[in-house]
Amino acid sequence: MKIILGILIASLFSSAAFAQEIQFGDPATQELSLKISENGDVHVIHEIQSSRNTQQVEFLSPDFENFTIINDEGDEPEYAESGGEKPGIVLFPTRDDVTMEYDVKGIIQNKGGLWIWDFVYLADSSFFLPDGVRLFYVNDSLVDLKDQEGFRCHGCQVMLQYELEPTIVTETIQWEDKKFDVKIITQQDISLKLDQPNKKLSFEVDEANQFVTLIIPQDLLWSPYEVLLNDKPIKKQERMGEDNLVWLHLKPNETGTIEIIGVSVVPEFPLAMILVLSVSMMVVVYTTRLNRR
Repeated sequence: MKIILGILIASLFSSAAFAQEIQFGDPATQELSLKISENGDVHVIHEIQSSRNTQQVEFLSPDFENFTIINDEGDEPEYAESGGEKPGIVLFPTRDDVTMEYDVKGIIQNKGGLWIWDFVYLADSSFFLPDGVRLFYVNDSLVDLKDQEGFRCHGCQVMLQYELEPTIVTETIQWEDKKFDVKIITQQDISLKLDQPNKKLSFEVDEANQFVTLIIPQDLLWSPYEVLLNDKPIKKQERMGEDNLVWLHLKPNETGTIEIIGVSVVPEFPLAMILVLSVSMMVVVYTTRLNRR
């Protein structure tokens, strides 16, 4: 049926320019599944819900190959290809759900070891990253997949960025007889300095707009942190991880000096200990007052 329906659509739109301006059918009710390979290729699956109406399904990219389309019965549904600025298919009414699949080569670009995909498609989309990739960035925010197979977005417009093998270095900070390992995830060369009297860590940024993530032991520098770039506050992402470690994620927008200022610093009492001592003192005072009565 594809050839006959294709001729029918062509007869409706005698002008190519006119055809580009017209959508034949409703936007499809669908979900996308995106399986990403190590070389930046993507296998795309459209899961399209059945409908009594004709539906318009756009391709993720006009440069696709290995196209297949079947319904739940394993048969090819009635459809026609549509051209224009956003090529796709016109799917005619069907009682069954339809699965459409194809491959897009090289849609994700490697820039200096960082794979980047500026993704826009107005449907719920599930992303499955290459094997071994657990840390990635979505709209400049750091995400840890942990034991999840992938992630999902609704909408969907995201700037996806990731490394196949994250650049993680460990820098040891020593104060007197104590040593603390700070892990740094970045493509920059960073050397940390501890300013113990002022409760801060600092380092120099030689490249602007590059991701920097530090995994800091609370015993070294207690959170929450104030972060300054050239003495001015900058945006940060901070969360508590396992083993009393704080994940601090930054993307400095200019070169210069980063300062990370904590609540307390080695060998001071940690904030939690101070709170415990304060509560203990309050209990002692209150108990003493009761005894005097």
